[in-house]
Amino acid sequence: MYAITTARSLRVTTQRDIVRSVWCESRLRAALGKDADRLLDDATEANVGAGEVFCEVRDGYAPPPLAMIVSGLARVYSTSSQGRQVTVRYVANGDVIGLPVLLAPGIVKPGTTLAVQALEPCHFLKISMRKFREVAVSDPQNMWPLLQELAVSMMDGYNLLSQNVFQPVRARVARHLLDLSHIDGNQSVVNASQQTIADAIGSVREVVSRVIVQLRDNGIIRREDGHYIICDIRRLHVAATEND
Repeated sequence: MYAITTARSLRVTTQRDIVRSVWCESRLRAALGKDADRLLDDATEANVGAGEVFCEVRDGYAPPPLAMIVSGLARVYSTSSQGRQVTVRYVANGDVIGLPVLLAPGIVKPGTTLAVQALEPCHFLKISMRKFREVAVSDPQNMWPLLQELAVSMMDGYNLLSQNVFQPVRARVARHLLDLSHIDGNQSVVNASQQTIADAIGSVREVVSRVIVQLRDNGIIRREDGHYIICDIRRLHVAATEND
């Protein structure tokens, strides 16, 4: 374990303390109640760098581990047999990945791939699937909140996909810039390439490039040191809700 000094509180916090804090606030712990901490006792921690794929399942492969994001941002995406990608969910602190595949191993159809890619450095917790099954069936009262957690993760994906289908490209690009942004100092920064955004919305880089140029020419974003800076977040929100 290592220590992190936070300037705001001037306290020293171990990495394990951070993991436990995120765990205690997660929906999975809330769903499983008093039995949930048995999962934490057997869990292991791991790190991945930005751009790395750390969970992947495809036809004929073993399912990925059940995991919870402790810190960072990642996307869950699907790849077609033709190689096209589309993001189906974003996950951040406290979000669980792998639950649908664990409960329904055949959910990924032949010829397609479901994977998780870190959009920024991620620290995550690998949860024992054997222990999860033990805890899940140990008390019938666990079933209903567990189904609620599964429903939330599935609806996140449905909502993202429906927006990608029904909204115009400009709105989809603007929304994904908002989804991928984080605060760095006093600026909203997006660490994503045009190809990453195109993959996220199921489009191609050339189309996304035209929209990025429009947003830049309108003074809504700018390019700086390999990143996008959101200059006018209100107007970007407006662009993200456009319907035509």
